[in-house]
Formats: sequence, structure tokens, C-alpha cells
Amino acid sequence: MSPKKIAIYSLGLLTFIYLFLCLLGPTSYKFNKEVKINGPHKIVYLLLNDIKDWSKWFSWKKEDPDLKFTPGNFQYAVGANFSFEGNKLGSGSVIVEESYQDSFITVNLTASKLPGNLKERWQIVSESSKAVYVNLTARLQGEIPFYKRGYYFRLKNQLDEMLSNDLEGMKGYIENLMKDSFGISKTIYPGNHYFGIMNIVQNNKIPSFYAKSYPKIYNFLDSLKIPIIGPPVGLILDWEGSTGQVYILAALPVENKMSNYAGWTSFDIPQMECMKLEHYGSYATLRNAHVKLSYLMDNSPFTLAPPIIEEYVTSPSQQPDTSKWLTNIYYLLDQKGGYSKTMEQKKTLEDQINKEEEERRRKLRDVYR
Repeated sequence: MSPKKIAIYSLGLLTFIYLFLCLLGPTSYKFNKEVKINGPHKIVYLLLNDIKDWSKWFSWKKEDPDLKFTPGNFQYAVGANFSFEGNKLGSGSVIVEESYQDSFITVNLTASKLPGNLKERWQIVSESSKAVYVNLTARLQGEIPFYKRGYYFRLKNQLDEMLSNDLEGMKGYIENLMKDSFGISKTIYPGNHYFGIMNIVQNNKIPSFYAKSYPKIYNFLDSLKIPIIGPPVGLILDWEGSTGQVYILAALPVENKMSNYAGWTSFDIPQMECMKLEHYGSYATLRNAHVKLSYLMDNSPFTLAPPIIEEYVTSPSQQPDTSKWLTNIYYLLDQKGGYSKTMEQKKTLEDQINKEEEERRRKLRDVYR
């Protein structure tokens, strides 16, 4: 037989095999599996909803060492996204499309090596106050064309393995963070003298309050030739969850105690024990840090003492990448327990977070009506 006929027969045989694989190949894809995670509902939701941390647990990052992961402009809740490029899935992106604290998170995964978009729904169901089930449902959008089904013959096995590993990776990541207390350390707050502007501010207007206040504080201290010895801080002295009002002091640290000038506030914090968390991310994600700290406080013998301190170490003007912004958060520990009496009639920061979440959901419902 001539080489030409051999080539033709071989091509015909390969074509037949491929068409046979197309006949047997997948027309679509769906997946459903759940895992039990030892952790409270609000913490599991928080860590799953914080998309910038996905690269620390999703399986294809581990299986593809050359994968390039690029965080998007938004990192938390609806609109949070990242893009990627690697060998396993090609180039693509992940974006959060739905996020409801009492039910589920939906993301859309696009990848050049998949036949269509993969819609993933992560549903969180509480078993108890300290354990939840996370159910992952995934479905490929649209039908795989017949001529591509041979190419994607092993798609189900590959995606089943990937998504199962994602669930186990997320479980391990969250449970290890719980064991490590999220990197929160019990330490000594050294004490400091602060000077600034105090006001009662709606929670959603705190950034604009800071934007107006800090330049005034810098200019006033410069006019008095008083040196500033550290980054700006926000001192949260009190709050009311039902109204969203926060009693707050925008301040700068100074070397010595200062007098109270008219319209200005001098505030001193003594050396005392504290819980400290180094939080990286935009100011919009600080609520994540407070949920973690509140969880540890709820499960500790300590009592919270005022104020809660947010120390804004990284200047946005010096670092445009929000994922690298560092904020040190301190929860002061009152050994006497006196502050707990004043706190009994107030709503917690977690109550305020829940109130804001409900308001966000209400607005979403209004938009889609």
C-alpha cells in the first residue's frame, strides 16, 4: 500500500475515532457536592465572599505553578473579580454576580479552555453556631457543540476533580485560619497621645469625614510646630447600629499630651493589652477585619474597652494598589469589665454590618424590580 493511501486511511480512522468520541462526549456539564466546615456562618461567608483570597485555596492555582493571578478593582461582594492566565484553564476571569449573607454566593468563571462560562453557586447552610455545610453547584452555560464534544471528552472528570478539590481547599483554608485566629495576636498597645477632630458621623460618610478632617489636623499641628509621630488613626468611641451613627475621632499621634483647643480634641490612650490585626486591603474591606475580631472577642473572656483603633499605615497617595494598603486594627481589652455595662444597651459592630447588608440587598431588589 502506498504511503499516500496509508495517510488517507489513517486520517479517515482518526476522523472516525474523533466523531465516535463526539457521539459519546458531553453535551453539557453540571456538578453538585458539599463539605462540612467547622466554623461559624458569618466567618465562612466572609472568607468565601472575599475574592482576593481565592488564590490561596482554589485547586487550579496549586496544580498550575505558572498561573498568573491578577486581582480586580473590587475584592468583596457583588462585582468583586480577578483575572488569570495559565496552562490548565487558559486565560479568563472570575466575577461575583450575587452575594446574600443568609443564603448564597454566585460567581461566573470564564476561561479560554472551557467550552462556555461556568456558573458556580456556593450555598452556606448552618448546622450549628460553630459548623456549616457549604454546597457547591456548578453548571456550564449552554450546550457543547457536537464537533467539540470529542475534544472535551474528559471534561466531566477534569471539572469534577477540580471543583471537589476547590471545596476541600476552601475547607482547609478556613479551618486553618480559624485555628490560627486569622493572624490576630494578643499583644500590648504601647499607649499614645492623639489630637484631632471628633464628630458623630453616619457610617457610610466616614471616608468623606476623614478626607475633610485630616488636612485640617495636619495644617493646625504644623502651625503650632508640633511634630507628628505616626500615621493617622480613626478612634471609634461609640456607635449605634440601628441608626448607623458612629462617634469617631479623626486624629494624628503626637509626642506629648495637648490641651483641648476650641473645636479640637486631645485624647490619650494608656498602655494596655489588646487584640491586633494587620489588615491588607481597601478601606471598604475593613468590615471583614472587624467581623474576625468580633468573633474572637465573642469567644474570649475579655471585655472590649473604648476606643476601637484603626491605624492607617499605608497612604493611598503612595500606594495605588489597594490590596497592599495596611491598616492596623486594635481592640483594647478592659480587664475591669466596666465598659461592658455601657455596651449592654448598644448594638454591636456586627449588628451594624448586618444592617448595612440588609440595606444593600434592599437596593438590589429595587433595581431588579
